[in-house]
Amino acid sequence: MWRITQIRLRLVFGTENGKTASMEFNNPKATVTQAEVQALMQMFITKNVVNTKHGALTTIVEGGIVTRNFTDLVP
Repeated sequence: MWRITQIRLRLVFGTENGKTASMEFNNPKATVTQAEVQALMQMFITKNVVNTKHGALTTIVEGGIVTRNFTDLVP
């Protein structure tokens, strides 16, 4: 039996069509701050670097660290 822990930075944005769009980045630095996450998200919006099927990113909905654990029970 083995266990895997994944840590990701998850960013959720509002889009111009009233939907949400999310993205995740693997292995964020352990010292990432709220200010850094907000600045990154605002940069994505301001520079319009991502376009989704629901249109451009327009608002910050949420951002945070997601930790997932997987324990293999079947070899």
